Parts: sequence; C-alpha cells; structure tokens
Amino acid sequence: MSFHEAKLTFQLEQWKSIKERVEEGSDLSEAMSLLNPPPNAFVLSMIKAGEHTGTMGKVLSEVADESDQEYVYQKKIKAALAYPLLLFFAVVIVLYVLSVWVLPMYQKLFIGMGVELPFLTRVIFACGRKLPVVLWSGLGLLTTCLIVLRFTSPDHWKMRLEYLFGRLPLLGKIYHLRDLVQFNHILERLLSAGIPLLEALRLTVGTLRSPEMLELTSQLVLSVRQGKRMAPLLRASRVFPKEGAEMVAVAEEAGQLERMLQFVTQMCRQELENQLDRLTRMIEPALILVVAGLIGLVAAGVMLPIFDLSSHLE
Repeated sequence: MSFHEAKLTFQLEQWKSIKERVEEGSDLSEAMSLLNPPPNAFVLSMIKAGEHTGTMGKVLSEVADESDQEYVYQKKIKAALAYPLLLFFAVVIVLYVLSVWVLPMYQKLFIGMGVELPFLTRVIFACGRKLPVVLWSGLGLLTTCLIVLRFTSPDHWKMRLEYLFGRLPLLGKIYHLRDLVQFNHILERLLSAGIPLLEALRLTVGTLRSPEMLELTSQLVLSVRQGKRMAPLLRASRVFPKEGAEMVAVAEEAGQLERMLQFVTQMCRQELENQLDRLTRMIEPALILVVAGLIGLVAAGVMLPIFDLSSHLE
C-alpha cells in the first residue's frame, strides 16, 4: 500500500468514527475535535455556531467556501514565490557545476603550464574547493531538520520559524499582513455566524501567529469583557492600520461591524498581494544579478592567467 493510499484509508476510518459518534448522540463539533490532526479553531467554532442556531447546512457551506478560498489564496502565494525559488536553485546548481567541473579543469591546466596565478584566481580556486563541502553540509543540515520536524511537534517549529521570518525586513511585513487578514476575516465570519464578539475574539486568538497580533487580540478580549469598544485600542495600536481602526469605529457606532470587517479584510489582502508582488520583483533581478556576477567573477579569475601567459609569450 502506498503512502497516499494509507493516508486516505486512515482519513476514511476517522470519518467513519465521527459518523458513529454522531449517530450515538454526540455533537458534530465534539466528534470532529477528536480528528488527528483536529480542525482549526475557526472550523470548530463555526460548526458549534451552526449547532446552536440550527443553520448547520449554511454554516458547513460557508466553511467549505472558506476552505476553497484559503486553498486558492495559498496557491497564489506559492505561485508568487515559485520563480524566485527556481532562480535560487539555479544559482546553487551553477555554483556546484563551476566548483566541481569547470574550476578544477582550469586549475590543472594552469598548474601543468607552470603559470603563476593572480590573487583573484587563487581565491576563486580556494572557494571552489570548499564550496561542494559547504553545499553538501547544507543539504545534510536541511535533511536533519526535516527529520526532526517529522518526529516532533510541527506547529512548535512552524511558529519558531515564522517568528524568525517575521523579524526580517520585507518578509516580516508580509507575515504581519497575513495575520491582519486572518484576524479581520475570521472575526467577521464568526460574528456573521452569530457568535458573540467576546467569544469570537477568544477564538480568533488561536488562529494568529505573530506576537504583536496575539498581544493586541488579548488586549481586545480584556477590553470587550469590560464593556469597552474595540476602536480605541485599535487606534492606539502600532500593528493595526489606522484606516481600518477608523472603519471599525464607524461600524461600532452603526452596529455594522461584520460588514465593515469585510472591507478591512479586502484592504489588508490587497496590501498583502502588493507586498508579495514587490518581494517577487525584488528577488528576481537580485538573483539574476548574483548569477551574472558570479559567472563574471569566475570568468575574470580564469581569464587573468591566460592574459598574463599571452603577454609573456609576446
């Protein structure tokens, strides 16, 4: 049995178990919480809301639509980063080919001819000898990390990696915008499903990653519990957009919070897409310049001894 077939069989067994639990009288949300891995807090909260309001069909349809949108959105992000990653691997392959085949060939040629090598050429040959070791060590380290991730809690390591990426200049903004989209969109969905604001905020906390958004949402929970509105905290926050905070303030006055959160989500999502496009536009030419620069540097280092030799012959 292949890995895919085994995984499919395991999932089918889990859903059969859920069906049996529901037939025995358990709630669907309670039965689904026993899945391995369990659904995220958003899905379970929506199902609980459907159970309490008697609109399970509508809620499940919304959850399915949300899953489809999230899948399409994740594909869009991966597609935006696919070409830069391809260029990065092209750089690695070019470096490996140069260090394993091209540079040793010229080094043997120059040694056989007794040519005195310039400093740049000696540096390039020395780097070429060490580069395969560095690349293979990097591959071994990556393999070790994947094995560790396989046998430890993936969420723990994922959060640590995302925390590190979130500290980088441009990637940090992208991760922050992703959390803003997540916060506004899930909060809007939960409120539309009939879940009270305080409970919706508590459930939203479990879907966020960045420490800044987690802290802001926790403060919002305390503020709403005390009967206060969200707008003052959002206005004072450095991580929530000022335009979005003003829109939330107007929505709270008008009692149209769910509808306004839709607009804030669209605004943040558009900004996220712009940042992804910007990242792609920056990475592509940078990697092309790196490849061109490396090839030019190697070519210069190889040609210098040839020029010196030709000048001596003349």
